[in-house]
Amino acid sequence: MNIVPETAPFSREQRAWLNGFLAASLFDRLGSVAPASAPSGSPPVARPRPLWIGVGSQSGSASGLAKKVAKAAESKGFEVTLRELDRITPDELSGLERLLVVCSTWGDGEPPDNAAGFWSRLSDGAASRLESLRYSVLGLGDRNYADFCGAARRIDERLEALGARRVAPRAECDGGDRAPFTAWMEAVWPSLDRVEPEGAPPSVASPIPGPDPVPGSGPSAATPATACPWTRRHPYPARLRVARRLNGEGSSKDTRHIEIELGDSSLAYEAGDALGVQPSNDPALVEGILQALGLDPGVPVSLGPSVPGGSIDLGEALANRWVLTQPSPALVKRLAELAPGSLIASLSDPSRRPDLESWMAGRDVLDALRSAPEARLDATELGSLLRPLQPRLYSIASSPKAHPGEVHLTVGTVRYEAHGRSRLGVASCWLADRVVPGVTPVPVFVQVSRHFRPPSDPSRPMIMVGPGTGIAPFRAFLQERRATGATGKNWLFFGDQRRATDYLYSSELDPLHRDGFLTRLDLAFSRDQESKVYVQDRMREQSGALWQWLEEGAHFYVCGDARRMAKDVEAALRTVIQTAGGRTEEQASEYLESLRSEGRYQKDVY
Repeated sequence: MNIVPETAPFSREQRAWLNGFLAASLFDRLGSVAPASAPSGSPPVARPRPLWIGVGSQSGSASGLAKKVAKAAESKGFEVTLRELDRITPDELSGLERLLVVCSTWGDGEPPDNAAGFWSRLSDGAASRLESLRYSVLGLGDRNYADFCGAARRIDERLEALGARRVAPRAECDGGDRAPFTAWMEAVWPSLDRVEPEGAPPSVASPIPGPDPVPGSGPSAATPATACPWTRRHPYPARLRVARRLNGEGSSKDTRHIEIELGDSSLAYEAGDALGVQPSNDPALVEGILQALGLDPGVPVSLGPSVPGGSIDLGEALANRWVLTQPSPALVKRLAELAPGSLIASLSDPSRRPDLESWMAGRDVLDALRSAPEARLDATELGSLLRPLQPRLYSIASSPKAHPGEVHLTVGTVRYEAHGRSRLGVASCWLADRVVPGVTPVPVFVQVSRHFRPPSDPSRPMIMVGPGTGIAPFRAFLQERRATGATGKNWLFFGDQRRATDYLYSSELDPLHRDGFLTRLDLAFSRDQESKVYVQDRMREQSGALWQWLEEGAHFYVCGDARRMAKDVEAALRTVIQTAGGRTEEQASEYLESLRSEGRYQKDVY
């Protein structure tokens, strides 16, 4: 029965669904439809195939991929609902037949802010069974962190534990590597509508493997190509203008204020966004690897079709294309095979996995090669065993309204001694030591962070907790609010080691506090007294005022280290809610959850 005319502004699939829906409604109202009313030989009405896509995204990459999945699903006739994971209620989840989850992992294996509530409900012992659900999970992460794609993995395993049927193995993308995404998409569609017999074994949980691509190969989900030509795949060759040290004489830290000119790039950003920087490796490390293997830096190596001519010199590839600060599992395995009597071979026995992990901590590719000196690798094989060098993301420390045409960063340089050698942070020391201002190209792109923004209501109070380099986005927030004339109160908790040497941006923060724009400024310098004091201690000291600000509608932000600081700050926030707010432990959890769902508790952690 074609009730909706062909000229109606709907797709073929939408018209088919509406025709079926309206026909069913008429049947319910009239009791029956005469067989003669349907044209002889008419094809059966297409049954709508609902598909929900749940996304957990902190910086926007997962959201971008989820939109690609949604577009592909619609083209295949699915009726798509795209939701942030936190906005999928338990009742909705219990009633779903199909769900695809696209989720990134942040900090120490944590889910993004807009997926934390979903995970909390899903992991609850009282969560409903999900036997009617068919699902698959796509994870995004960074292999530089120990719990790679941990949030996606836990969601995948928990859905299975609740009885849901996995229709395709979990896929895991490392940085800009989109090959697993492509393989996952190919595996998902044929499986979503396949009816499996009762008792059939579910798809295995192990992730879909994907080849290591050339850095930047594959689609970029951060920014639509029509919006800006400069992306992770095609970064803009910006120029550094300033790399000024912020710490005073005698500090044990070397934190740099970085200013980068955006020139005629048309790159646009907002306060809260991050800047992706594609660095180069330490030349001394490159030279050490070449010497260890006796390889000529001028030997051509293939990097696939994305490289003009198909190949570049080995020296350039080691400098700009591959990760050298961490040996890949593939390299370790191959070295153990080539040098069975070596230290790395003895540690590669499955029974000694903890010993291997302990040995690998703080060691790089050169250490691994030196542990198996008899192993010989040619340039092509070496390249196949190394991971692509990924860009580093830095919270932007400026507002474009205050500093048009440029972007500022706050970068802590990483330098330390380990295993008898000096170790240098790849991007931080490149920016601080080797980039020549105004000369050396600095490839950059903007990583949008839609879930980390100053309050949209300029009258709302804002509480910011940002010790050390975590001050970066809050410098941008304050500049933004001053430039726009926002009237809301501003409160900053900042901490570091010593006030005399480590009070970052004091020449800006103190005047803002004196003139009242920065309403409150609480400082915590851990080594200025016998007992260490941290930002979370200052929060507890000011619990009454902090609770009052929250009750007035304040937005609460935290930026910095995820492994300890962010967790300690959240614990202090819970204490504030319980003590000053008079809430039980359970009620404090509910209050925190409401802050998250309202977008009033936001984190930028790493």
